[in-house]
Amino acid sequence: MSSDVFESQLQENFKQLKTMQAIERIWQRDGALFSSDLEVARAVRNRLGWLFCASTMRSHVERLAVMAKVVERLRYDRVVVIGMGGSSLWPEVVGRHLHGRRGLPIRVADSTHPLAVADLLAWCQQGKPLFVVATKSGGTVETISLYRYFRQLFNNGDHYVAVTDADSSLEALAKAENFREIFINPSDVGGRFSAATLFGLVPAALAGVVLHDALQRIEDMLQECREPDPSLNPGAQLGAWLAAAEQTGHWQVRMALGKDLRGFGAWVEQLVAESTGKVGHGVLPVLGGVDKTHLPAAMQAGAVVGLTTFAHPDEPFLQQCQEVRATELSFVMPEPADLWAEVVRWEFATAVCGLLLGINPFDEPDVSSAKAATNALLSGQEQPAEPTRRVQVSALTQLTGELQTELEGLQPGDYLAVLAFVAPTTSNLQRLESLRQSLQEKTPAAVTVQVGPRYLHSTGQLHKGGPRQGLFVMLTDLGQPGVPETAIPGAVFGFRQLAQAQCQGDVWVLRQRGKPVVFAEWATSRAV
Repeated sequence: MSSDVFESQLQENFKQLKTMQAIERIWQRDGALFSSDLEVARAVRNRLGWLFCASTMRSHVERLAVMAKVVERLRYDRVVVIGMGGSSLWPEVVGRHLHGRRGLPIRVADSTHPLAVADLLAWCQQGKPLFVVATKSGGTVETISLYRYFRQLFNNGDHYVAVTDADSSLEALAKAENFREIFINPSDVGGRFSAATLFGLVPAALAGVVLHDALQRIEDMLQECREPDPSLNPGAQLGAWLAAAEQTGHWQVRMALGKDLRGFGAWVEQLVAESTGKVGHGVLPVLGGVDKTHLPAAMQAGAVVGLTTFAHPDEPFLQQCQEVRATELSFVMPEPADLWAEVVRWEFATAVCGLLLGINPFDEPDVSSAKAATNALLSGQEQPAEPTRRVQVSALTQLTGELQTELEGLQPGDYLAVLAFVAPTTSNLQRLESLRQSLQEKTPAAVTVQVGPRYLHSTGQLHKGGPRQGLFVMLTDLGQPGVPETAIPGAVFGFRQLAQAQCQGDVWVLRQRGKPVVFAEWATSRAV
């Protein structure tokens, strides 16, 4: 696809946004902009609260500061954020990239893999943990299961802080079980748009982030996103660019991230893929580089966004893309703290992109299908679906060879998603990244690697509702003797059974949608 075609579509998008008065109407919370259906329009209106959250959040700063000081005085020395999707991905960014000098280290609990649970427990037992239980609805099975597990071991309510919506089941639970703090978030903010609300700011306060500074950056970008001219509006400009990418066949957007903000990619991946991946549309952020051999062909199918900070202003991949004249858009931030502004830019861009693609970016119609399949498998109502093919490897390095036939059949506009139900330990994540690089060397198609069950609340929406050009490799070690069952208090199933049902449930849904699935069993005794 030529850059002239892309530029023409981008200018058409700017023109359309002006004609619709889209930016003004978004700020007016005009749900009819996204749908003529009154019910859908009403639902959209009730998901635009993130545009107005900064002033509301300032009213919480003093309370958050006091909580952080009390927690420090009581000698809590680490924080575990128990959540899924938007409730966990931004806290992970905070812990990795925005940590303050006096803040506590943060780890996120969003894996149901028994070895991940055991690894997190070992870390907690090395000190005095504070648990932030974060869920909008209060009914997320992973979050509540993990809370129940840790509550039996750290059975004092002072160890727990809740972040949730008013009148949720978590609010009732937190009151009944005497949590230290209960923070009620505005109910008109969806989970993946919640980074600049209490779901992001409570962990940030505990991590030592200067909240006034963070909120100032948020407010400054919100003000810039009020600019009615979309070509001058940073959020609308990015949104029009993402939409033009999808409209001209560049639906896989390659991301070149600075080394000092790698964790930000997973948050963008969830926000964009889950918001746009529906009714056959979708923009899939693809993290990581492309082998030089396949770069020209790959860039025919994927545009690139470069996002770097001052410390690493030029990523090699971004340079490669410039060499082959790939369509690209770059942002350079003076310091990592500007990620707070990027939250707003990308959220506004995602709303604009969805509008231009003719979809509702605030719903997730296909996410519930995997949840329903999981429940059906746990209850015995359904049996596991048969994948397209089964393979077994004793080392991840063997998987590339096992997939040779599938790799040869992939085209530049396709993508291969490795969906890994393994413990997301440092060593496993390094192995998975090596696997991604090995697979990417063999194909011009985009290769992504995501860990389950996290991806079910993220790119899982696009896998099921987005473009059809996908090959899915379900990688798991859950059937190995070295992976024990771990009981969940109050549940008739344990973490291993839950994780297996989530893995098999997604295979069931993907096969039902006609997607090719290779089931890869990692037969290793060294599962961590």
